[in-house]
Amino acid sequence: MIRAVIFDLYDTLLYLDSARVDETRRALALHAGVDPAAWAALWRANILDRMLGRLGGLEDEIRTMLQQLGAAPSPALVAELARVETDGWAAAVTIYPETVPTLAALRERGLSLGLITNASAQAGGVLEQIGLAPQFDATVLSCAVGVAKPNAAIYLHACRQLGVAPANSMFVADGAFSELDGAQAVGMVAVKIKQAHQSGDYGTSLGFDHRITRLTDMLRLLDATI
Repeated sequence: MIRAVIFDLYDTLLYLDSARVDETRRALALHAGVDPAAWAALWRANILDRMLGRLGGLEDEIRTMLQQLGAAPSPALVAELARVETDGWAAAVTIYPETVPTLAALRERGLSLGLITNASAQAGGVLEQIGLAPQFDATVLSCAVGVAKPNAAIYLHACRQLGVAPANSMFVADGAFSELDGAQAVGMVAVKIKQAHQSGDYGTSLGFDHRITRLTDMLRLLDATI
């Protein structure tokens, strides 16, 4: 029996306007006095380190990357740039219309809710800003735990946080980072969601148990699974 439903975040519960993120990054570069193209390239090059929290928090990330470009930012400038980045990221996020109603319906059924996301500091921190954080009993950010999907450890950590076995858990995601393959490998029921606005930037998954096109399909799927 499924006792917990664990979700991916980006392209599953919400989606990102990448052009708006790029605009914010350009504004940061100009404000910091560094070349925007070099700044954007460095953000891309450091994605794995940021996703695994190797550069620290957002201010640490910004300070380190500016130093890599030869700048010597003051603490006040770093704090200001972190605020602009955080606000810009939140403004670039749109929650899918069915997200909150689906989470509420799952909660009404007595299911525990979790979240596993491969995310940098600002990508994970947006949960608080957009009001989704209270929806989950356990939230696992790769930048906080130092491990990312599809590594088995991140799924097992989420299951432990929720107090459920992988076999009693369902993982719902778009499939980036081979995340559904990873969920299947630890014994979770893996559900692929295909919906509008998904970026497809981080690959896909070859293995999954079910496929849906709307988050509300989760309810019918659970009825059939249970």
